[in-house]
Amino acid sequence: MTRHIVDHPKDRGDGARARAYLRIERRVTPDPATRSLQRRARKSEAPVLREFLRIERDSQS
Repeated sequence: MTRHIVDHPKDRGDGARARAYLRIERRVTPDPATRSLQRRARKSEAPVLREFLRIERDSQS
């Protein structure tokens, strides 16, 4: 008696599929250096705004 089709061991020839998946994944995800730059804290814009307001007040007087 032969085994059912589900009971047969899977063929492990999926190396090409894994390589293709990794190639796509690497293309889609940003480079680690880019990610670290994106996570870097930004400077506060408050000092810049304060300077603009000071200049504006001086120009109105």
